[in-house]
Amino acid sequence: MKRVSNIKRRSFLKVDIEYYFLFILTLILSIIGLIMISSSSVSIGERYFNDPYWFIRRQIIWWAISFIFFILASRINYCYYQKLSNFIIIILIVLLTLVLIPGFGIEVNGYRRWIDLWFFSVQPSEFAKIALVILFSTSLDRKYKDNKHIKNIVFPSFFILCVVTILIFLEPDLGSVVVIGLIMFIVLFVGGLKFKHLFSLGFIGLAATVSYLFLEDYRRERLFNFIERISDIIKGTGESVGTANFQISQSLIALGSGNLTGLGLGNSVQKYSYLPESHTDFIFAIIGEELGLVGTILIVVLFILFMFFGIRVCIKTKDYFGRVMAAGLTSIIVVPAIINISVVIGMAPVTGLTLPFISFGGSSLLTSMISVGILLNISRHNTSPERIQNDLDN
Repeated sequence: MKRVSNIKRRSFLKVDIEYYFLFILTLILSIIGLIMISSSSVSIGERYFNDPYWFIRRQIIWWAISFIFFILASRINYCYYQKLSNFIIIILIVLLTLVLIPGFGIEVNGYRRWIDLWFFSVQPSEFAKIALVILFSTSLDRKYKDNKHIKNIVFPSFFILCVVTILIFLEPDLGSVVVIGLIMFIVLFVGGLKFKHLFSLGFIGLAATVSYLFLEDYRRERLFNFIERISDIIKGTGESVGTANFQISQSLIALGSGNLTGLGLGNSVQKYSYLPESHTDFIFAIIGEELGLVGTILIVVLFILFMFFGIRVCIKTKDYFGRVMAAGLTSIIVVPAIINISVVIGMAPVTGLTLPFISFGGSSLLTSMISVGILLNISRHNTSPERIQNDLDN
């Protein structure tokens, strides 16, 4: 009995530490998000709804809903998702199809990405990340793990991936497609896909994305503006900084205005109609303006820590399915964060992606919380008797 108690104590102190760090990091990031949305959305709420607190009230409601799902996901054994993978994908495809049907989908500025559910709206492309991670993890575990032939993963998983990405392309939402592609690449890499197969599939995905990028003028303009701005910076002229890409220019002004410690919480100038999407895509710039370099470094460090502990969960998980899914779930948080921050600081073209946990958006927050909840469950179940015995022996 004493030995069993000792095993449990050693397991609690050493193996499950990632669980608590990920839990705390999620709470910190989401609470920072509520604070910054409260500050950055005052102007736009007053302008469009005559209510400066319109956005923060809705985000608090979404936070409460997301937290409930977060706790539930952390309690449900992650192995159950294998049995539900096909059902989840069918629901996802139905939702993505409804987005494109007038009367169900909401069109905003020419984009049809949300479903109207009367009291609130949801963005199915956000949930596609979790659904596809579960699908590919299941497919790799059942078909590829013991029989490493490319056909075992291409059909039907890549067929479904193509259907999902085409539906998201039609919204249109190139940013989400790019994120999904990167997440799937990481899932396949961790799943042990042969390098030649990984390279071939990556090349096909890249070619398809670039081709789609040149179908619309505004997409080409974003890319060329970014290339022009980088070219001018390298040449030292700086001519395109103020003209070629307005959002990036205003974002850099906001970041520069903050200096080391910022103008103070709530004192942003750029949020008053100067910086578009200051409460969503470019909220990181408002953090830099109000909290300075200290605030932006804090956010970056928090995401780095999240990535570190997510990778630790992945490495520690003995179960192949759990390990692959842990990598995918960690990527759902880390990949959009890297892209969003890169856009805000001018290192990538504008994509329209939000910053996980922090930007305004119920679907994004719910997806992030559920992803971490499942990741916590994997962390909780990653202890094997062999590892505990090794700990005791050492």
